[in-house]
Amino acid sequence: MAITSRQSPGRNRFTTLTLEVSGRIATLTLNRPERLNAINGAMPREIRAAVEAANADDRVHVIVLRGAGKAFCAGYDLKAYVEGDRTNAYTQPMP
Repeated sequence: MAITSRQSPGRNRFTTLTLEVSGRIATLTLNRPERLNAINGAMPREIRAAVEAANADDRVHVIVLRGAGKAFCAGYDLKAYVEGDRTNAYTQPMP
């Protein structure tokens, strides 16, 4: 059984990762290889939902976390946050 962004309905629909179950192993793959799997705003919620889905599956005994492409995870996607704020794109407000 595979739960992915393209195949699953409703609450298990992911845009930043895939979840595949094979036997007793659930494989959660961070799936933003073009950004080195950097964390965006949606990813933490999707990771939580994927782990909850795997925990709810009685077949699953192990969850493997991996990254698609050449990197596991590059941390937070700072470029996405900067590009999203056109007002303070290159500056930071002073306290």
